Amino acid sequence: MYMVCIVFKTPPLSGGVYLLVGGEGAKTVIQLPDRLRVLAGFIPPGARVADIGTDHARLPVWLVQTGRAASVVATDIREKPLARARRLVERCGLETSIRLVQADGLQGLSGERPDAVVIAGMGADTIAGILRAAPPLSETVFLLQPMTHAERLRLFLAENGYELYGERLAAEGGRLYNVLAARPGGPRVTPPPDAWYVGPALRAAGDPLFVAYLARQVRRLRAEARALAASRKPEDAERLVWVKAALAALENDI
Repeated sequence: MYMVCIVFKTPPLSGGVYLLVGGEGAKTVIQLPDRLRVLAGFIPPGARVADIGTDHARLPVWLVQTGRAASVVATDIREKPLARARRLVERCGLETSIRLVQADGLQGLSGERPDAVVIAGMGADTIAGILRAAPPLSETVFLLQPMTHAERLRLFLAENGYELYGERLAAEGGRLYNVLAARPGGPRVTPPPDAWYVGPALRAAGDPLFVAYLARQVRRLRAEARALAASRKPEDAERLVWVKAALAALENDI
Protein backbone atom coordinates (compact mmCIF):
# COMPACT_ATOMS: atom_id res chain seq x y z
CA MET A 1 0.00 0.00 0.00
CA TYR A 2 1.25 3.49 -0.82
CA MET A 3 1.05 6.41 1.53
CA VAL A 4 0.75 9.79 -0.11
CA CYS A 5 1.10 13.04 1.78
CA ILE A 6 0.52 16.24 -0.13
CA VAL A 7 1.46 19.69 1.08
CA PHE A 8 0.47 22.73 -0.93
CA LYS A 9 2.15 26.06 -0.19
CA THR A 10 0.74 29.31 -1.58
CA PRO A 11 2.53 31.38 -2.64
CA PRO A 12 5.26 28.80 -3.33
CA LEU A 13 8.62 29.21 -1.65
CA SER A 14 11.78 29.31 -3.73
CA GLY A 15 12.57 25.62 -3.88
CA GLY A 16 9.43 25.15 -1.75
CA VAL A 17 7.54 22.04 -0.79
CA TYR A 18 4.79 20.94 -3.14
CA LEU A 19 4.55 17.18 -2.89
CA LEU A 20 5.72 14.61 -0.38
CA VAL A 21 5.33 10.93 -1.14
CA GLY A 22 6.28 8.28 1.40
CA GLY A 23 5.65 4.63 2.00
CA GLU A 24 6.79 1.28 0.71
CA GLY A 25 7.94 1.37 -2.89
CA ALA A 26 7.20 5.06 -3.30
CA LYS A 27 9.43 7.86 -4.39
CA THR A 28 10.09 10.84 -2.17
CA VAL A 29 9.31 14.04 -4.04
CA ILE A 30 10.13 17.03 -1.86
CA GLN A 31 11.94 20.31 -2.35
CA LEU A 32 13.34 22.36 0.48
CA PRO A 33 13.85 26.13 0.50
CA ASP A 34 17.40 26.86 -0.65
CA ARG A 35 18.67 27.81 2.81
CA LEU A 36 17.51 24.47 4.25
CA ARG A 37 18.80 22.55 1.25
CA VAL A 38 22.28 24.02 1.75
CA LEU A 39 22.09 23.29 5.47
CA ALA A 40 21.03 19.68 4.86
CA GLY A 41 24.18 19.18 2.80
CA PHE A 42 26.25 19.45 5.99
CA ILE A 43 24.38 16.62 7.76
CA PRO A 44 26.23 13.27 7.67
CA PRO A 45 24.13 10.47 6.11
CA GLY A 46 22.36 8.37 8.71
CA ALA A 47 22.83 10.96 11.46
CA ARG A 48 20.72 11.36 14.55
CA VAL A 49 19.46 14.93 14.26
CA ALA A 50 17.83 17.46 16.57
CA ASP A 51 15.88 20.20 14.78
CA ILE A 52 15.37 23.08 17.19
CA GLY A 53 12.43 25.36 16.36
CA THR A 54 11.15 22.91 13.76
CA ASP A 55 7.99 24.92 12.96
CA HIS A 56 6.41 22.94 10.07
CA ALA A 57 8.76 19.87 10.32
CA ARG A 58 9.45 19.84 6.57
CA LEU A 59 13.18 19.51 7.20
CA PRO A 60 12.86 16.47 9.53
CA VAL A 61 10.48 14.79 7.07
CA TRP A 62 12.87 15.38 4.18
CA LEU A 63 15.86 14.15 6.20
CA VAL A 64 14.16 10.89 7.16
CA GLN A 65 12.53 10.23 3.79
CA THR A 66 15.82 10.68 1.94
CA GLY A 67 17.84 8.65 4.46
CA ARG A 68 19.97 11.63 5.36
CA ALA A 69 18.88 11.18 8.99
CA ALA A 70 18.21 7.94 10.82
CA SER A 71 16.01 9.75 13.32
CA VAL A 72 15.07 13.30 14.29
CA VAL A 73 14.00 14.96 17.52
CA ALA A 74 12.04 18.01 16.40
CA THR A 75 11.30 20.66 19.02
CA ASP A 76 9.39 23.90 19.10
CA ILE A 77 8.58 26.18 22.00
CA ARG A 78 5.12 26.99 20.59
CA GLU A 79 2.12 24.70 20.60
CA LYS A 80 0.55 25.69 17.26
CA PRO A 81 3.64 25.09 15.07
CA LEU A 82 4.19 21.78 16.83
CA ALA A 83 0.60 20.77 16.04
CA ARG A 84 1.22 21.53 12.35
CA ALA A 85 4.41 19.51 12.50
CA ARG A 86 2.61 16.59 14.11
CA ARG A 87 -0.06 16.54 11.38
CA LEU A 88 2.62 16.39 8.68
CA VAL A 89 4.64 13.69 10.43
CA GLU A 90 1.54 11.54 10.99
CA ARG A 91 0.32 12.07 7.42
CA CYS A 92 3.66 10.76 6.18
CA GLY A 93 3.73 7.84 8.59
CA LEU A 94 7.01 8.85 10.22
CA GLU A 95 6.00 8.79 13.89
CA THR A 96 8.59 6.13 14.71
CA SER A 97 11.45 8.14 13.17
CA ILE A 98 10.54 11.70 14.16
CA ARG A 99 9.89 12.54 17.82
CA LEU A 100 8.12 15.85 18.42
CA VAL A 101 8.71 17.71 21.68
CA GLN A 102 7.43 21.05 22.96
CA ALA A 103 10.50 22.55 24.59
CA ASP A 104 12.67 25.65 24.83
CA GLY A 105 15.89 25.25 22.90
CA LEU A 106 17.77 22.02 23.54
CA GLN A 107 16.00 21.35 26.82
CA GLY A 108 13.79 18.74 25.14
CA LEU A 109 16.59 16.33 24.27
CA SER A 110 16.15 14.41 27.54
CA GLY A 111 19.75 13.25 27.70
CA GLU A 112 19.93 12.28 24.01
CA ARG A 113 23.18 13.08 22.21
CA PRO A 114 22.43 13.85 18.56
CA ASP A 115 25.11 13.77 15.89
CA ALA A 116 23.87 17.09 14.49
CA VAL A 117 21.81 19.93 15.93
CA VAL A 118 19.98 22.23 13.51
CA ILE A 119 18.96 25.74 14.60
CA ALA A 120 17.58 27.58 11.59
CA GLY A 121 15.30 30.48 10.77
CA MET A 122 16.01 32.59 13.87
CA GLY A 123 17.96 35.74 14.60
CA ALA A 124 21.63 35.42 15.52
CA ASP A 125 21.07 36.59 19.11
CA THR A 126 18.33 33.99 19.62
CA ILE A 127 20.58 31.22 18.28
CA ALA A 128 23.42 32.38 20.53
CA GLY A 129 21.05 32.31 23.52
CA ILE A 130 20.02 28.73 22.73
CA LEU A 131 23.66 27.65 22.47
CA ARG A 132 24.53 29.44 25.71
CA ALA A 133 21.82 27.48 27.56
CA ALA A 134 22.56 24.15 25.86
CA PRO A 135 23.88 21.14 27.75
CA PRO A 136 27.45 20.01 26.87
CA LEU A 137 27.48 18.19 23.51
CA SER A 138 31.15 17.76 22.73
CA GLU A 139 30.73 15.28 19.85
CA THR A 140 27.86 17.11 18.15
CA VAL A 141 28.02 19.42 15.14
CA PHE A 142 25.82 22.51 15.09
CA LEU A 143 24.28 23.67 11.82
CA LEU A 144 23.08 27.22 12.17
CA GLN A 145 21.14 29.44 9.80
CA PRO A 146 20.66 32.96 11.19
CA MET A 147 18.10 35.17 9.51
CA THR A 148 19.90 38.32 10.65
CA HIS A 149 23.31 39.50 11.88
CA ALA A 150 25.48 36.51 11.02
CA GLU A 151 28.48 38.54 12.20
CA ARG A 152 27.20 38.44 15.78
CA LEU A 153 26.89 34.67 15.60
CA ARG A 154 30.41 34.25 14.18
CA LEU A 155 31.78 36.37 17.03
CA PHE A 156 29.80 34.40 19.63
CA LEU A 157 31.06 31.09 18.28
CA ALA A 158 34.69 32.22 18.30
CA GLU A 159 34.54 33.68 21.80
CA ASN A 160 32.77 30.61 23.21
CA GLY A 161 35.08 27.90 21.93
CA TYR A 162 33.28 26.73 18.78
CA GLU A 163 35.25 25.90 15.66
CA LEU A 164 33.48 27.33 12.61
CA TYR A 165 34.61 24.63 10.19
CA GLY A 166 32.21 25.30 7.32
CA GLU A 167 30.04 28.05 5.88
CA ARG A 168 27.97 28.34 2.73
CA LEU A 169 25.52 30.83 1.24
CA ALA A 170 21.97 30.38 -0.01
CA ALA A 171 19.98 32.74 -2.23
CA GLU A 172 16.29 32.93 -1.52
CA GLY A 173 13.70 35.61 -2.16
CA GLY A 174 16.29 38.16 -3.24
CA ARG A 175 18.32 37.71 -0.06
CA LEU A 176 21.53 35.89 0.80
CA TYR A 177 21.50 33.65 3.85
CA ASN A 178 24.43 32.18 5.76
CA VAL A 179 24.62 28.53 6.79
CA LEU A 180 27.28 27.94 9.45
CA ALA A 181 28.68 24.57 10.54
CA ALA A 182 30.36 24.64 13.95
CA ARG A 183 31.58 22.19 16.59
CA PRO A 184 32.74 22.62 20.19
CA GLY A 185 36.40 22.35 21.05
CA GLY A 186 37.94 25.34 19.33
CA PRO A 187 40.01 28.04 21.05
CA ARG A 188 38.26 30.97 22.70
CA VAL A 189 39.40 33.93 20.63
CA THR A 190 38.19 37.34 19.49
CA PRO A 191 38.74 37.43 15.72
CA PRO A 192 39.59 40.63 13.85
CA PRO A 193 36.56 42.71 12.86
CA ASP A 194 36.57 41.71 9.18
CA ALA A 195 36.29 38.03 10.19
CA TRP A 196 33.01 38.83 11.97
CA TYR A 197 31.49 39.90 8.67
CA VAL A 198 33.21 37.46 6.29
CA GLY A 199 34.48 34.37 8.06
CA PRO A 200 37.55 32.36 6.97
CA ALA A 201 35.41 29.26 6.40
CA LEU A 202 33.28 31.16 3.90
CA ARG A 203 36.36 32.53 2.15
CA ALA A 204 37.73 29.00 1.79
CA ALA A 205 34.46 27.48 0.54
CA GLY A 206 34.68 28.79 -3.03
CA ASP A 207 30.98 29.57 -2.87
CA PRO A 208 29.65 30.98 -6.18
CA LEU A 209 27.70 33.60 -4.21
CA PHE A 210 30.74 34.85 -2.32
CA VAL A 211 31.50 37.87 -4.53
CA ALA A 212 27.92 39.13 -4.25
CA TYR A 213 27.95 38.57 -0.48
CA LEU A 214 31.25 40.41 -0.04
CA ALA A 215 29.92 43.39 -2.02
CA ARG A 216 26.77 43.49 0.14
CA GLN A 217 28.81 43.43 3.33
CA VAL A 218 30.96 46.32 2.13
CA ARG A 219 27.88 48.38 1.20
CA ARG A 220 26.35 47.63 4.58
CA LEU A 221 29.48 48.63 6.49
CA ARG A 222 29.85 51.85 4.49
CA ALA A 223 26.29 52.84 5.38
CA GLU A 224 26.85 51.99 9.05
CA ALA A 225 30.12 53.95 9.12
CA ARG A 226 28.36 57.06 7.78
CA ALA A 227 25.62 56.77 10.40
CA LEU A 228 28.10 56.23 13.25
CA ALA A 229 30.26 59.15 12.12
CA ALA A 230 27.24 61.45 12.39
CA SER A 231 26.47 60.29 15.94
CA ARG A 232 27.68 62.01 19.10
CA LYS A 233 27.25 59.00 21.37
CA PRO A 234 30.51 57.72 22.93
CA GLU A 235 29.56 54.10 22.31
CA ASP A 236 29.01 54.85 18.62
CA ALA A 237 32.46 56.37 18.36
CA GLU A 238 33.93 53.18 19.79
CA ARG A 239 31.97 51.00 17.37
CA LEU A 240 33.03 53.21 14.46
CA VAL A 241 36.64 52.16 15.06
CA TRP A 242 35.68 48.49 14.64
CA VAL A 243 33.48 49.16 11.61
CA LYS A 244 36.24 51.14 9.86
CA ALA A 245 38.76 48.37 10.53
CA ALA A 246 36.43 45.74 9.07
CA LEU A 247 35.58 47.94 6.11
CA ALA A 248 39.23 48.67 5.28
CA ALA A 249 40.08 44.97 5.26
CA LEU A 250 37.08 43.92 3.18
CA GLU A 251 37.49 46.74 0.62
CA ASN A 252 40.91 45.32 -0.19
CA ASP A 253 39.23 42.12 -1.34
CA ILE A 254 36.91 43.74 -3.87
